[in-house]
Amino acid sequence: MFDEPARRLMPRLLGAPVRWLVRASVSPNLLSWLGLTLALGAALAVANAFAWSGLLLWLVSRVVDALDGLVARESGRSSSFGGYLDITLDMVAYGAMVLAFAVVHPAQWLLMLCVMFGYLLVTTTTLALSSILEREARQRPNNNRTLQFTPGFAEAGETSLVYVAWTALPAWIAPIGWIWVGLCLATVVQRTLLARRLLVDPPR
Repeated sequence: MFDEPARRLMPRLLGAPVRWLVRASVSPNLLSWLGLTLALGAALAVANAFAWSGLLLWLVSRVVDALDGLVARESGRSSSFGGYLDITLDMVAYGAMVLAFAVVHPAQWLLMLCVMFGYLLVTTTTLALSSILEREARQRPNNNRTLQFTPGFAEAGETSLVYVAWTALPAWIAPIGWIWVGLCLATVVQRTLLARRLLVDPPR
């Protein structure tokens, strides 16, 4: 829900560092790897009970993750491989954080397993719809990303909010987590209905 508004705001908020990185010829792919490194550091900190330090690292990693695409577009270095690398490393990062919370909350193993299952379904529906739209040469309006992500209840911004809530309210990790699983499943239904509307074959 928050990702598209945030994407429209990011160029204004991060314009100065983006221009500096472009002038310094910093590779967008290097920023993707840096974002992952910070995210793995965040997961390691959370797993070792340094929750707030881990959360801070996580939020910094998400800012770096936003920079890679901005730098790629500003410098004219956007590439299909860059888009592939970005989403692959993002899923490693999101999954690592779930594993970290599972380590410090072992009683919630089933919840964390269901969260991972939700991520699997959300990502599958995203990539399947994007791939088919690409095959049919159909572009969603206002889309300048390598992959044609479609809006949903569970996106990157909401994921970070859940991690903030789990850190700030550890006693509420179960209810927050099950609501999150529900939002992931609702996103799958939402995207499936959208796919049916966009991809249904005309009657013969």
